Amino acid sequence: MSASLLWGLKRMSRGMESIVRHVSILIFLLSLVQILVIFSLPYENSIFFIFPLVLGLVAVPISILGSVLLRLRKGAGIFISTISLGCLGICFITEGFLIIFTGPSVIIGGLYVLLGITSLRRIPTMNNPSFISWFGGAKEIGVSPVGEKEVVALCPHCSSILAVIPSLLTEADRCPECDGLLVV
Repeated sequence: MSASLLWGLKRMSRGMESIVRHVSILIFLLSLVQILVIFSLPYENSIFFIFPLVLGLVAVPISILGSVLLRLRKGAGIFISTISLGCLGICFITEGFLIIFTGPSVIIGGLYVLLGITSLRRIPTMNNPSFISWFGGAKEIGVSPVGEKEVVALCPHCSSILAVIPSLLTEADRCPECDGLLVV
């Protein structure tokens, strides 16, 4: 392998490690927030709060396990982290709509819904073929390695993993996956 190819693979690996670190911390923090939410929900207002309570109690240990496995790059880490992001996302969205409709606070309910959407938006990153290949320890990651001036970045809309040259980005550049603007 040439020196520039090895350098590109190392740089791609650093970007992927950054994604693992950020997503594992996000999952852990979301599980802590879910614990706080479980203890603060107004259960006397509606029996429907039981569903997010039970799902949250199941999702929290799975999320902590997924966060640890993802951080350690163990085989089941992507699968369990994807499940935990989905469960936490559904919990937060359900809790948010229940809070909005039962009346305690529309703003807090809206924030819970946004937190749930944020959780669900990380799932495509976890299921990206390049990420899965890298996570499994493959030497070749299925996409061309980044060049000297390229960096690994996420699309701000769909979280696709992209190799971009920051100095050449313009406000008109779009993501090849979702067609969203790359410069926000």
